[in-house]
Amino acid sequence: MTTEGDQFQQILATAWTQMVSDPLAAQTLIDQARTLVEPNELESIELDFHTGWSFIFQGEYLQALTLFSSALALAERLKAVDPTMRICNGIGMAYYNLGRYGLAERYYERSLELNQQVGNSNGIFAALLNQALLHFQTDDLDTAERLLNQALGSDTREVSLENLGEAALLQANLHSKRSAFDDALLGCRAALKFAQQLNYWHLEIQALIAVARCQRLQGRLVESETTLLVTIDHPEFDREGVSGLAAYLELAKVRASQGRFALAVTALRTGLKRPGLPAFSLLQLRALEVLSVCLEEGGKYQAAMRVMRRALDFERKLQDQDMRRQFEVRQLQAKIDEQRLEHEITDHENRLLKATQARLHLINDLSRELASTLALEEIAPKLYEIVSERLDVHFVSLALNRPRERAVEFVSIIDNGKAVPRYCIPYKVHDSRAVRTACTGEPIVVGDESEKPGISWIGDSQIMPRSQLFMPLIHNHQVLGLFSLQSRFANRFSQEELELLKSLAPFVAITLSNAVSHQRLFELNQALTHEKTQIEAARERIEHMAHHDTLTGLPNRRLLSEFVDVKIRDCAERRCTFYLVYIDLDGFKPVNDRYGHRIGDQVLVLLGKRLSQSLRKADFAARVGGDEFIIIIDEMRPDKQVGDFIKRLLSVIEEPLRIGDETLSLSASIGVAWYDQHGQSLDDLMHHADQAMYDIKRSGKGGVAFASTNRLDA
Repeated sequence: MTTEGDQFQQILATAWTQMVSDPLAAQTLIDQARTLVEPNELESIELDFHTGWSFIFQGEYLQALTLFSSALALAERLKAVDPTMRICNGIGMAYYNLGRYGLAERYYERSLELNQQVGNSNGIFAALLNQALLHFQTDDLDTAERLLNQALGSDTREVSLENLGEAALLQANLHSKRSAFDDALLGCRAALKFAQQLNYWHLEIQALIAVARCQRLQGRLVESETTLLVTIDHPEFDREGVSGLAAYLELAKVRASQGRFALAVTALRTGLKRPGLPAFSLLQLRALEVLSVCLEEGGKYQAAMRVMRRALDFERKLQDQDMRRQFEVRQLQAKIDEQRLEHEITDHENRLLKATQARLHLINDLSRELASTLALEEIAPKLYEIVSERLDVHFVSLALNRPRERAVEFVSIIDNGKAVPRYCIPYKVHDSRAVRTACTGEPIVVGDESEKPGISWIGDSQIMPRSQLFMPLIHNHQVLGLFSLQSRFANRFSQEELELLKSLAPFVAITLSNAVSHQRLFELNQALTHEKTQIEAARERIEHMAHHDTLTGLPNRRLLSEFVDVKIRDCAERRCTFYLVYIDLDGFKPVNDRYGHRIGDQVLVLLGKRLSQSLRKADFAARVGGDEFIIIIDEMRPDKQVGDFIKRLLSVIEEPLRIGDETLSLSASIGVAWYDQHGQSLDDLMHHADQAMYDIKRSGKGGVAFASTNRLDA
């Protein structure tokens, strides 16, 4: 007979098997299990644990972290080892996906320790594998390989096939990173074998992509493309989100390596349009960057530029999202630490008298107010308000521990209600109690300082401190700083008050951590904004250089072509015309030969300025060769005005040039063609203008010639 408890466990087991392939369906099953029973504490842990994993597979890592943390607090209170080590693994996975690798490793290590204590070989293997994946993600290949070998070298008889398959894929990726492609392919085949045994399609698709990557890096491009097309044709491929994009990105790289840039572009655009992609991911940014390169290689320069701009905007949003996530993680971690501390304080309160309980509650209420502060300079004044009357202290200071600078920096000091200037104490001041507290992480209490002769103290007031307390502020196992208190009364800080201040210290540490993080986030945002501005300016300069002559600053042949294409379309619609003027300087080579290229370059720059200043707004000037210029003149009525206009251009060119101590005179041969009598493309118009120009050039005296003989006298 199946009981409700048995049915509860069966539903959770079914949800677990569906977690990877369909996390939403798994969550529905978990919700169904929740309605079956009035869960006890252990069942509540199970429900939160399974729901947390369903959130991980949906990409909702902060929600997963919230549930896991709640479940962990309850499991620790119940001293339930098995749920604790599984939850630690889940918390590590959530932090890993949020990019907080230090916190992820901390929980993986705790999971490993607990699994080792109970001899759970599958749990030990999973913890080592997760740590190896973390180090692989950060390109610490040696550590990743050591941890993976440690896992594979252990007793794997009770290790799940899923974990063995993931390990085989990681081993393949490690070999691929080290260019050992034959070994990498063996690892991929092993992963595929495990995937097929388990019907684990996600692992199978990941392994196929890894196979294709190895084949591409070996130069086996046809095989790589075939493998990727088989992967994309996989019956479960449409369920893949980011991994599906990875397949299309790899396919684009293969086709780009073959010079098939149009097909590479098609693959990338298909991948980027896939459903199930997150709003922003690093892989999507990489796909956009590769798409821009492929478009540029395929000659689609404007499209490439649009995609590159989209990639830059995407990168900015990705960085903004990452900063927001980091800030949210810090807030969540602070909340988790606060909740954990509240549980510890609650347990401690149960052992204290009612009077002590009331005092502790008061401190906790005030510490919550303190935890909302994000400015470093506001922490010490708030702390002073909290403790000055209640503990009879006249001095409160807050200091940051600076291990890199080997110093303790007092960032905020209040003495008798007044602010005192900041200062630093180097570590080499060995008799400093602040330095000793920062270096050891242990509090120091001084009962009666007046017993020591020649005492000196910090502050502007004339109140001699008899009692002193130095309390370390520890967060994430690091001494972030310390706060110190001074009182005019001897032996002011009893053991009971020391314990209360120890309880207050983590809240102050959280406040300090949040304030430092907020300050760093602000500085980082400023730096990123400045860097983005520089990058955008550089891109604008590059774009300008791609379309302009580097010597004269005039548009080059590429920009001329784009301008004429637009002009032709406009004239075709409006039934108007324009003129192409081909200018070739006469006698420019002797200038270079006699005066050198430096003077020759100055001649070209001056002539380029003269031509630009002689044109109307609707006209266009470009340099297309050493001493060759193209002018596009907008339609003129009557036509005779064109000839007069061009003759004025010739006279502008023939005006003497003063360069240094030298006065130079040049002439030019000018050919003129007009749209559409002499062609409907830039090449045709340039050809006719060039022919007319050479008619003048052969005469040896310079001047102007129109491509049509009936316009020679215009």
